Amino acid sequence: MAIGKFSQEVASSTICTQTGARIRELRTVKGWTQQILADHAQIERAHLARLEEGRREAGLMMLKKISNALGVSLSELLKGL
Repeated sequence: MAIGKFSQEVASSTICTQTGARIRELRTVKGWTQQILADHAQIERAHLARLEEGRREAGLMMLKKISNALGVSLSELLKGL
C-alpha cells in the first residue's frame, strides 16, 4: 500500500518530533545543556536544537554521534519510535 506525499510528510514530521523529544529526554536525564551534548557529539548547538524541536530530520550518522555522546546504543536512542 503506497502512502501519499502528505501522509509521508506527516509520518516524517512525527518521527522527527519523537526523535527530537527522545534526544531531549536523554540529554536532560544527564543534566546536560544542548551545548554540552553538542560539544560531546561534535555538532553545532543550533543543529541539535533544530533536531530536538523536530524541525530537522537526523541521518543515521548524526544519530550515531548523538547516541555515542549520550552513552547509549542507537537502539536505545530510538526506543519507542
